[in-house]
Amino acid sequence: MGRIREFWIGRADLAPVALFRIVYGVELFNWFWQLYPNLAAFFTDEGFMPRALLIAQFPDRFSLITGMGTWWEVALFWGASLAVAVMLTIGWHTRTACILAFLAVASFEGRNPLLLDGSDIVFRLVPFWLALTNCGDLYSVDAAIRKARGEQVTGDGPALPVRLLELQIGWIYLMTGLEKMAGTLWKNGTATFYALQLEHTFGRSWAYPLATNMIVVHLMSWGTLVVELLYVPLTMIPSRITRLIAVVGAAFLHGGILTMMNVGNFPVIMLSALILFLPAEWVREFVDNVQLRISPRLSPRLAAAAAGMARREVRSVSLVPARTKGFRELRGVRMAAAVALLAVTGVAFASALPSWASAYRPQGELARVLAFSSLDQRWDMFSPDPAQADGWMLAPAKLADGGTYDLLTGGPVSTAPRWSDPL
Repeated sequence: MGRIREFWIGRADLAPVALFRIVYGVELFNWFWQLYPNLAAFFTDEGFMPRALLIAQFPDRFSLITGMGTWWEVALFWGASLAVAVMLTIGWHTRTACILAFLAVASFEGRNPLLLDGSDIVFRLVPFWLALTNCGDLYSVDAAIRKARGEQVTGDGPALPVRLLELQIGWIYLMTGLEKMAGTLWKNGTATFYALQLEHTFGRSWAYPLATNMIVVHLMSWGTLVVELLYVPLTMIPSRITRLIAVVGAAFLHGGILTMMNVGNFPVIMLSALILFLPAEWVREFVDNVQLRISPRLSPRLAAAAAGMARREVRSVSLVPARTKGFRELRGVRMAAAVALLAVTGVAFASALPSWASAYRPQGELARVLAFSSLDQRWDMFSPDPAQADGWMLAPAKLADGGTYDLLTGGPVSTAPRWSDPL
């Protein structure tokens, strides 16, 4: 029991969560970068979701971009979002960067909810849970500044926020698996037979031989269910063996999705999230090896920059001594904060309950508050059964002069098959 207690409410090594912060920051920069070609079409009044229609269709959604109707206004917000992603990656004012990243992603998603897929929800929720951890206390500019000021940086922090971040990742697996159990194709082992043959939407052409081998299809279908349903039980106990078993299973699952299906950012962000479940000493050894390769060139410059920033911050600190709180008062505040955090977690996680348990999801005003705060979630990818029909979209347009072209491709109108993007 003592080991479980320490695992959940004791202290945790921050190396995995700090490395994940860096990887997520790079992926977040790319997530924002992918929006650039369609800023006008997706997020302005010139596009297919003008603000009047947004407010009418999605009145409960929060977005800072709702007050911006022109391209240049949205572009300024987009540029600021890229800067936030850089702040998060390097760990400068890390907690603030996490909060700003959450607001930025939620604002783009709330401005046009029609665009969302599972990966977008992951990108939105991760910085919220990261903000609750001390992920900036290691492998960050913040940590370098503290060292330059002479403070001790241990690289560990409260375990509960880290476990809730891990549980959020595990919750994606569990809810998706439970949603699949309501269907028939996953349970009878034929689901991937259909999913991998959606060649015009998701499937890659080289996956066809696997999609038609029924032995492989059964293994992949049932293996997916096993990984999704067992991930939380295997990772939420203080056992290195079970956590590594879960990581290996999830790596095979998302590695297969990445190589055989075109589903955007989802397998990439889920693979990177596995860093959270690796042994901390493995992560520290990996980072130390990387630092040995790059430190001769970067360390002197980084150290000098951190020292300069530390001196500026020291000059700005007030000399008035702060009142120190007593042990009982501090303990009471922490317990109250932990209870409130668990309550928010429970409500947010309940919004992801599968369709057959929808009666237990937050209802009424609570559901509206959850949606407005962008903490609601739903995990139903290829669930309860994958689609059994494939196709592609045409958008033939006719100009005033009689000319025609396809709005989606910019080329001539053609009914030729349009395949999923191979990369």
